[in-house]
Amino acid sequence: MTAISRDEWLALRNTGIGGSDAGTVLGVNPYKTAYQLYLEKRGELQPEDIDDKEAVIAGRDLEDYVAQRYSRRTGLKVERCNTMLRHQDHPFVLGNLDRLVWEGDKRPQHRGEIRTRHLLECKTALGRFIDKSAWGPDGTDEVPMTYLVQCQHYMAVTDAELCDLAVLMSGPEFRLYHIRRDNELIAELIAREAEFWLRVQTGTAPELDCDHATTPDLLAKLYPGTNGEEIVLPDSAAHWKAVMDEANEQKKLYEAVATGAKNHLLAQMGEAAVGKLPDGSQFTRKAINRDAYTVDAVTYIDFRHKK
Repeated sequence: MTAISRDEWLALRNTGIGGSDAGTVLGVNPYKTAYQLYLEKRGELQPEDIDDKEAVIAGRDLEDYVAQRYSRRTGLKVERCNTMLRHQDHPFVLGNLDRLVWEGDKRPQHRGEIRTRHLLECKTALGRFIDKSAWGPDGTDEVPMTYLVQCQHYMAVTDAELCDLAVLMSGPEFRLYHIRRDNELIAELIAREAEFWLRVQTGTAPELDCDHATTPDLLAKLYPGTNGEEIVLPDSAAHWKAVMDEANEQKKLYEAVATGAKNHLLAQMGEAAVGKLPDGSQFTRKAINRDAYTVDAVTYIDFRHKK
């Protein structure tokens, strides 16, 4: 295998769809929409440079450690893969793998491409707000959908039958997941990626997902200011204006309801720090600043599902 530079790798990424793009194409990536990916692949929107983000730096620095932990736990040898791979039948399907796993002698390369039965992806999930409930028990295949799709994408590129996902979580906690090849899912994935890539090539944009959490930031990038013009909106705009106005009114109503309910609890608690409810949950607050007569914070803690 011949190593490539980072600049070469970045250029190659825009010649097809990589594993980290697969979840976006299928609409299961919480951090990017298909519309944004389409603009990036066509060079109409500069991808965000995340190389200096702490989570990315930590993940990059800890990748070797995660791979070593995997080897110690499984007894299997792993090898870094520095080559950008292409599906032999669908050249727009790319693969930039973390590690190849060898259970014995190395398998021969086939037509200049990697062919191995076993892959390893290394992940870190160290943030305070990482939702561990999105990950199933250690040793299962229960992983967030965007990572499941990524693993299936890489197995499609390499003909692998198994992709292990090694994850270092906060705690610290090391978990290992086993994703087996799903030919039905791979067929659907290839078809959806082919449709998306045809859109990129022909300039046919996918529909904007206005409900996606990242769409406000995307629109702010696309339209950072105004030009001073006044335009006439289509008839559909009246519907969305009415929906927005009604939702804002409901938001105000329920914020008032929540405030009133909180005041009921505070009045019943008096000076108590913790109030126990009949169902076993608790309502707690920090100490009151008596000089200012304000409550610093109020927190509702539900212990019903705690083990």
